[in-house]
Amino acid sequence: MDCIFLHGWGVTNKVWREFATKLSGFDNILTPCLYAIARKSKDKGFKSIAETLSKTIKKNSILIAWSIGGLVALRLLRETTKIRAVVFIASTPCFVNQKNWQNVIKRNDLIQLKKRFANDMWGTLNYFAGLIAYGDINSSQTNKYIRQHLVEEKQNEILSFWLTALEENDQRNQFAELEIPSRIILGQNDVLIKPQIKDQVEALNPSIHCEIIKNCGHAPFVSRTKETHNLIYKFLNERL
Repeated sequence: MDCIFLHGWGVTNKVWREFATKLSGFDNILTPCLYAIARKSKDKGFKSIAETLSKTIKKNSILIAWSIGGLVALRLLRETTKIRAVVFIASTPCFVNQKNWQNVIKRNDLIQLKKRFANDMWGTLNYFAGLIAYGDINSSQTNKYIRQHLVEEKQNEILSFWLTALEENDQRNQFAELEIPSRIILGQNDVLIKPQIKDQVEALNPSIHCEIIKNCGHAPFVSRTKETHNLIYKFLNERL
């Protein structure tokens, strides 16, 4: 069985390097670059990326999807039957606050982030790295690690497109219908996907349980590697 990692906004697939190399028990560890896939897709949207990615999956696999990688994962589950289970890390089927869906990103904050990005790509990416690291006990180390894996300038157009897509994507219906083994891992101090969303997620699909890792922000696989590994192994041992 393979393990496929899907990265988030603003960083490259190399952000998984340290975490993925310490995960054992799989035939292959795959960390596809979603930017490269987006360029090959008919458009840059999550559905199109999932359609393209599905053609590369040759054997039964586990998906581990971080942040907006989870939106690709939800689309991918409709494109292939080779996914046996999925772990969402700091992810949600809808990233923008709605009337009955709070504890994610305020719409106005996303609009301001888009404007900021349009005027200053690098400044915005470094600011976003700070948001990812916020809440970690060792936030400076996490911030440094994330900044080491920020994307290149050539991905500007794709990043901008994805910010707009965040505003438009609401996959709660797909999430509610998920039947394959799934788990969500959240950071206790995440300022982007707040842990209070646990109750909303579990109400949406009672078969999916959320785990909260203490003293970390939006990237528990970076700052709480061992705890994240343990939760993934525990989930897979229970459900597969």
